[in-house]
Amino acid sequence: MNIPLQRMIDGIIATMRSDVIPHVTDSYARGQAIGVIDILNNLAPRVEWAQMPLARQVDAKRALLAEIAVVLPALAPAARKDLPPPHAADDLLSLKAELDASIGDAIALVWPRRHEAGFDRLAALIREHLHEELSAEMKITRKPLFAEIARGGAEAGT
Repeated sequence: MNIPLQRMIDGIIATMRSDVIPHVTDSYARGQAIGVIDILNNLAPRVEWAQMPLARQVDAKRALLAEIAVVLPALAPAARKDLPPPHAADDLLSLKAELDASIGDAIALVWPRRHEAGFDRLAALIREHLHEELSAEMKITRKPLFAEIARGGAEAGT
């Protein structure tokens, strides 16, 4: 799931200010935490999500909706939206969200009829799309640092 990068960075900053810094008693560590906020404040306006992976997701969603529209023509407008190519990640995220909503509408129409001819194929296409999207997301998600978090950042073996 992609959210606007600025929103995510704002959330990190808010968490640092409200939940982390108040509990840091060492002045050096407190200064470092404030330094992280400073870096994030200056980094946020200069970065955005990578556009190519988002564009590929948008293309996959449009292709799925086009397949569904063969059986359910009511969903054709979502698949054929004639929009200018987005130039920013935020534009792609907005378009992706609109297409996700249309896919949700398709699921509501297809799933109750998934045992009927034609609808079984659509249900399989939707399932495959969702699985591929989740698999791609998991490939770029790093393993959580639970053990290090539980130790409080202390060196291993202490």
